[in-house]
Amino acid sequence: MAAPLAAAVLALAPAVPAQAGAHHHKPGRVLSAQPLPASLWLPGTAAAHRIRYTSTGLSGRPVAVAGAVFIPEGTAPRHGWPVVSWAHGTVGVADGCAQSVGGRSARDITYLSAWLRAGYAVVATEYEGLGTPGPHPYLHGTSEAYGVIDMVRAARTVARSLGRTWLAVGQSQGGQAVLFTGAVADRYAPELDYRGAIATAPPSQWRTLIDVARAFEPAAPAIPNVLLILEMLRAAHPHTFDPAGYLTPAGAELFARARTELCFTALAEQLAGRTAGDVYDVDAAERERLTRLMEHDADIPIVRHRRPVFIAQGTADTVVHPPASKTTADQLAAAGTDVTFRFYPGADHSGPMAAALPELLAWAATQTRR
Repeated sequence: MAAPLAAAVLALAPAVPAQAGAHHHKPGRVLSAQPLPASLWLPGTAAAHRIRYTSTGLSGRPVAVAGAVFIPEGTAPRHGWPVVSWAHGTVGVADGCAQSVGGRSARDITYLSAWLRAGYAVVATEYEGLGTPGPHPYLHGTSEAYGVIDMVRAARTVARSLGRTWLAVGQSQGGQAVLFTGAVADRYAPELDYRGAIATAPPSQWRTLIDVARAFEPAAPAIPNVLLILEMLRAAHPHTFDPAGYLTPAGAELFARARTELCFTALAEQLAGRTAGDVYDVDAAERERLTRLMEHDADIPIVRHRRPVFIAQGTADTVVHPPASKTTADQLAAAGTDVTFRFYPGADHSGPMAAALPELLAWAATQTRR
């Protein structure tokens, strides 16, 4: 990172918003709840709900967030079901990409069903702006973290069988989200019993990642995630950041469609065969500015977490730079966090979700049964 580590800690540590406890904004308040259609249930679900709830969004302002609640089959333990607050990976930024409406990938269904079978309720935020008014600030860590935490608060209102004990679990974008979550969970929601975070393939070390991905080299393949990042920066810095200055005319057209209709898979298909030079118009000064903004808004804060962290990373990941995950784990450990880090040889970006699952479930059981 460009700044010395001590300065980075101070700059990147998520601040708990002052108004979070104020009477006019109650994070985690349920705005609406309805049964989730059975077609969207995870295997092993006894009951499921689609909800909208209040959270703390960009600049600390109140926002409405959507999500889903899945209650496992069987009888709840005496203190209620322990909760997994699931932070999903990249789906896009358009409202139609919300999974509580459009459904989940087979990969995620398999993974989340295993948590249900292991005796956890699964609550799944859509983050700020997916399926609710306003933009989705993709990879904005503090916004994501508050959505993950407030989802637990709201779910416990809708489903009384849920206990206070919970874990934050996420993949890719969600892996980054839960590492932000772990930095603030006990301070932001002290009434809950947060026990730790599990992150698979979390993007971090953005200066390194942008270099390795060759994101703005004109002849390199165009990366769809950059369009989603530009939308986040537009939302987070509306008066100082204009995506138009970073896009070609073709890129501007795709950016508009990504904001309104194209989810990630469709966006990637539109970019297939295009180069970064076809889509992005970024000089050295603009690249540096974008990198610094990503370091500020999206780089995992290197602070001491009060609860343990498990980071699982595949060695064959071409989306997240595997050594960067190890660097982040080492930095968190040096800051005093109890970190378990594992490389999974040959696993691609999605691979750790399956490869690490037995170890993740065992680790989670150790945390939640203490």
